[in-house]
Amino acid sequence: MKYHKKEEELFERWAERARKLHDSDEITKDGLLYRGELWFDGYCQVHRRANEEQLWADAGMRLLVLTKELFDEDGWDMRAESGRVPSPRLTCRTAYRFFPNLELWVYGLMNIPDRKVISFARADNETRLQGFYENAPIARVNCKKQPDARAASNAVLQKYMENYADLLTEQITLYDADVILCTGGQGIMVSFLQKHVYRDLEQVNEHCWYSASANVVVVKQYHPTYSVYSRKEMYQSMIDDYQAFIKATPAFPRQR
Repeated sequence: MKYHKKEEELFERWAERARKLHDSDEITKDGLLYRGELWFDGYCQVHRRANEEQLWADAGMRLLVLTKELFDEDGWDMRAESGRVPSPRLTCRTAYRFFPNLELWVYGLMNIPDRKVISFARADNETRLQGFYENAPIARVNCKKQPDARAASNAVLQKYMENYADLLTEQITLYDADVILCTGGQGIMVSFLQKHVYRDLEQVNEHCWYSASANVVVVKQYHPTYSVYSRKEMYQSMIDDYQAFIKATPAFPRQR
């Protein structure tokens, strides 16, 4: 499947809808993350397009990350993101809390050797996490496509999600993911998935919801910048519940 072509068609319709609703038609491009070489574009360290569509098609485990919105005045193509600091020194990595946490969660959810999860002590290696995030088949979708330098409230986020519900649903279902990681929004993303995408989505434990018909697990997590709990606490509580879900669900993950 030509995922990027489908994404571009969606973005055009998103902008058209935005104009009809008198919203900003500046749309943040997102979706299947680029997996090409790393380069400095004058502002950030970013990836070029490469074989990410084939990697996704061949993946044994597909993970989709749902995030709230792009924290910026201007929209840009998030599919090129690397998570590294904006520096021409390509050996640098970010110290910002968002990506270290997101990389950790992604690594834990996508690696289940012998149907067992990886503890925080084993997972939390900066070089390994960065390398995995920049090479694994991952999709990342913003629920609110319009960028903003100010964080949208949950009420605003929910309004945008409902106003573009059919387009957001189409993008989510495009990827046919096995795991959907919902970050932030205090349950708004999970509720949207229950209402619009997986009608049989049922809560398994504090962090996990499961759709038996689609064989998809939805994992609820804090926003990656959340600082009330430590990295270890946020990861371990999520991964323990994920382990419990895996033990109780022999059909997951599906065999493609």
